Amino acid sequence: MADMHWFRWHHGTVTDPKFGLIAKKAGTSVAEVIAIWATLLEAASASEERGHPGTPDFEAIDFALGVDEGTTARVYGLMQDRALIDSDTGRLAAWERRQPKRERDDDNGTERKRRQREREGASVTVVVPPSHTESINVTPCHATSRQVTPRGEERRRDKKTPPYPPQAGEVGGEESKNSTKAETVCRAIRAKGVTDVSPSHPKLRALIDKGVGVETFVNAAEICTKARPVKGVEYLLGIVERQLREAADIGERPGMPKAAWDQSRASIEAKAEALGIGRWREFNLGPDREHWPAYLRRVKEAAKREASGPQDRCAADLEMVSR
Repeated sequence: MADMHWFRWHHGTVTDPKFGLIAKKAGTSVAEVIAIWATLLEAASASEERGHPGTPDFEAIDFALGVDEGTTARVYGLMQDRALIDSDTGRLAAWERRQPKRERDDDNGTERKRRQREREGASVTVVVPPSHTESINVTPCHATSRQVTPRGEERRRDKKTPPYPPQAGEVGGEESKNSTKAETVCRAIRAKGVTDVSPSHPKLRALIDKGVGVETFVNAAEICTKARPVKGVEYLLGIVERQLREAADIGERPGMPKAAWDQSRASIEAKAEALGIGRWREFNLGPDREHWPAYLRRVKEAAKREASGPQDRCAADLEMVSR
């Protein structure tokens, strides 16, 4: 992942007529086109090769942005036609020009300081407390801002008061713990084949803050890699969010009766696993695909046999064999 965690967003982007034309040809809104463009910019910024968003998972982006299926693919193709995206390489065409690494080519701070001192002329002498036997020569622009504190006082202050807010590159307390958890989750997800994940992803960090464990993310990653086509991180996070909502729905609440096992997909699949049936093969698109209603009926029949006595189960098994 790239070292930079931000990119430039230029004035006039939301009113760029190119996006209006693309929206008209794609049969969608300008807002959805700009949302897709922002998604591609973020992916290009987070990529190891900055400026290259990789091969987009159109279905996952449709799901993440809540747009109609196929919208992202149509908009992406029209962006290639308008030369926003290089058709041969997949790079965002104007990335180097619009997203320079620094604002100016001259990054030699020492040389700039030397020229500044030459312009400002002679230095001045600042009188310091008696604990300092020497005077300090500084340029006029710094003469009024330089304050010297006795060394003993500096040591006492350093011991008592840490820098606040944290300086650039520093991370404090709880934030550091969350970053470590996010990096651990990202490594586990990448190991399963979902590579477009970043520890700074806001949805990922929000789910970690809610207490979602690594194993849950890993299970969702396995679902994404078994799907055809393979799904990306947005689809993975959607799975985890849905499971979190379903878990909350079926949780026991004080003074409330325990929810029935067949009220949500999560509880139905948990029951199926307990009965030895296993989870629903959602991504099996072959001729032997079992649709959800048939799967649910099979689980309910197995649960009914499990709840009945041995004789009833035997009769039910014989009935199933005779069909």
